[in-house]
Amino acid sequence: MTGKTKTLLVVAGEFPPLKTIGRIRTVKFVDHLRAHGWRSVVVAAAPTGREPNFDPSLAREIPGDTEVVRVPLVDYEERIALAAKRMLGRGGTATPAAVAASAGPPKTVSAGGGTPPGGALDRAHDLVRHVLKHYVHVPDNYRGWARLAQRECERICATRHIDAIYTTLPPFSSALVGYNLRRSTGLPWIVDYRDLWYGDVLREWLPAWRTRLELGMERRLLRRADVIVTVSEPKTAYMQKLHPGLNARWDTFTNGFDVETYRDLARTRPFDPGVIEFVYTGRLFKNRRGYAFAEALGRIARRDRNLVAPVRVRIVGGVSPEIRTRYDEILREYDIAAHFRFEGDVNQSAALDAQVNCDYLLLIVDTGETSDGVIPGKLFEYIAARRPIFALCDPGVTQQILERSRAGVVIPAEDVDGVERALLEVLRTPVPQSVQLDEDYLAQFDRKAIAARFAGLLDEVAARLPAR
Repeated sequence: MTGKTKTLLVVAGEFPPLKTIGRIRTVKFVDHLRAHGWRSVVVAAAPTGREPNFDPSLAREIPGDTEVVRVPLVDYEERIALAAKRMLGRGGTATPAAVAASAGPPKTVSAGGGTPPGGALDRAHDLVRHVLKHYVHVPDNYRGWARLAQRECERICATRHIDAIYTTLPPFSSALVGYNLRRSTGLPWIVDYRDLWYGDVLREWLPAWRTRLELGMERRLLRRADVIVTVSEPKTAYMQKLHPGLNARWDTFTNGFDVETYRDLARTRPFDPGVIEFVYTGRLFKNRRGYAFAEALGRIARRDRNLVAPVRVRIVGGVSPEIRTRYDEILREYDIAAHFRFEGDVNQSAALDAQVNCDYLLLIVDTGETSDGVIPGKLFEYIAARRPIFALCDPGVTQQILERSRAGVVIPAEDVDGVERALLEVLRTPVPQSVQLDEDYLAQFDRKAIAARFAGLLDEVAARLPAR
């Protein structure tokens, strides 16, 4: 590191100790940029400790010399639930809603007080949730947080020497903070799209009027951006076509992996020909489902129970209720429930342990119109774990990375016939005890190399500022 240290103001709704895959990109940039003369001041959501994805052990991911300013998430649903209880004379305290781990719909609040299911309070609560989700939380339920975060950022910019502003999306409300700071301070603004805003495969639930509204909002905000970054070339190309004529510079910085994360993790479970363990670590929700794997296994079981007898499938992470319901239907239909374990959310160390000790890593990628540009952060965790990957993934950049790196087998996400053929081959072949990856190809995804390139971009942007 040479020259004067510069300061990056990072606006991140998702940050440790919240256990979201999105937090990793941000905290790793914060960490590795230090070697290139950039320190960070982070403005992030303040966890309550009651979130289902709260993992206090993740605090160690934050470099010790990094300043983190925590801003509370404004939970309108909880406030309304408490007010309703008071009006009805219920007293007590409602269970606070979990701070959202993503920019998705708000979580359910339990009002308590013994109200029977389907009672007036429950119906009113459902109505409130619907109104908030569709008409108030635009673009997401971090809108109130963004207003508070902007005040903190303005204070920081007024009292500190800041060289650039970096907002990472989602939550998409973070873009409002960057836009307003760019206008009020003149500092360069880098907006980083981990997921698409308009066109994201996980936001297809939006009604048409809201989609048009948010597209207009996104276009207005991006007119002030100095740099627009996405995580894959297809996403960058998609956004350039969606937002032509912007003055911003476009760039792509993929997610990546840290060799150090897995360096000290040794396999402790012996290879056993009597057990073939598939592990999926992460959430299943919306367009990330993986039904084809269960159906394919069920088809094979109907023909040859002995072949599937060794199979154990561990789903390590949260599963949305509607997806779990469909899984239960499939498992009953094929009588294969004994082969599946839904373990729910675990801490990060338990997830890493499951990855290195499995026989095959099961990767389930989102489906949808823009899924060709999706590179899940989970992909790089899996590659670093160095176990063979069985991927349900539509054609696109993730498929290309898997095939080019020789990390595993890839089948279109909903192609049950294709999954069945590939799974038959896997079950008839001894479990490989190692994976021969294309290390030269994968070197570009080392987070240190990515951070070095990002630091170069920040240096260029900051150099355009007049001396202060």
